[in-house]
Amino acid sequence: MEISILSRIIHLQNHDLLKRIADDHFTNESDKSDFIKKYHKKGYSSIHNVKKMNLELYQKKCEKLMR
Repeated sequence: MEISILSRIIHLQNHDLLKRIADDHFTNESDKSDFIKKYHKKGYSSIHNVKKMNLELYQKKCEKLMR
């Protein structure tokens, strides 16, 4: 249940962000709405649970890259 609330919040925030970007880049209202419709998808706000954190593996990879 908490995940669905968080997903809805992220979905609304994404819409707000896309609206701001559209306002900055487009002057025509139809272009703005097309842009928002194109990129405002429900799947972009879904949350995926991670069962295993590979933090140690990522740290080792980063250390190797930094050498």
